[in-house]
Amino acid sequence: MSNSPTKSLINSDGSFNLKRTGIQKKFMDDWYHTLMRISWGHYFVIFTLLYLCINSLFATLYFLGGDSILNANPKSYWDAWIFSFQTSTTLGYGYFLPKTMYAHLIVVFDSLSGILFVAISTGMAFARFSRPTSKVLFSKDMIITEYEGEKTLMFRLGNARATHIVDANIKSVVVLPETSKEGVEMKRIYDLELMRSRTPLFTLSWLVVHKIDEQSPIFGMSIDDIQNREALFVLSFTGIEDVFSQTVHGRHIYTSDHIMKAKKFEDILITDSNGNKLMDYSRFNNVIK
Repeated sequence: MSNSPTKSLINSDGSFNLKRTGIQKKFMDDWYHTLMRISWGHYFVIFTLLYLCINSLFATLYFLGGDSILNANPKSYWDAWIFSFQTSTTLGYGYFLPKTMYAHLIVVFDSLSGILFVAISTGMAFARFSRPTSKVLFSKDMIITEYEGEKTLMFRLGNARATHIVDANIKSVVVLPETSKEGVEMKRIYDLELMRSRTPLFTLSWLVVHKIDEQSPIFGMSIDDIQNREALFVLSFTGIEDVFSQTVHGRHIYTSDHIMKAKKFEDILITDSNGNKLMDYSRFNNVIK
């Protein structure tokens, strides 16, 4: 029996520490989603290896055909590989040429595979590059403070781009572990009512406020109570980016360790010595205790 400690469901960076089992998932079943989700580095590695494998396959067929390429050494696999590369990329320098009917037939399929490969790889690259994304900043911590005489929970959003997000919406829920009367343990989701959950124009920053009143799911809880229950605060942001004219979204998860008492967030809108207004994002996560 393993004595290793149980890992938390949510990592400190907000990602899920979770493995999926019991689902037979193959790459080809959902390859488009997989290629859209992986990093750019993995994307280039996969397509480079795939191209090398396809090129090597046709090079092997040329090599097995014997003396089928004009000006190529029949015993040189490298010459066959170079000819396959020139054929699939339609470079056609004119030095290596198909010599036999066998080579001509292989050239047809080699050229077709090259055209399809270029179309798919460039199409995927364009889809990844043109996908609209948001650069919404979330404050490092949530704070509990007094606001207009009431106990409130606050966090801050910021727009890292010098653009406008139209009809921006923010939704917030808290996930609390509970046990039913039958003794069943579950994670229950409660909505957090916000003083303002929508703004017609999100350009600079946005202070999001939740009143901890009798209707609040965390009413009567201290910070220690919230941490002991391992509460999770899940945020979802959507809006229309004016440059793309498409909906962008962002999400963030605060663990119970990212809640603190403070007076307020430090003001990031300052005035310089010349009287100009500045947004100092270096103060974005600062709080006044």
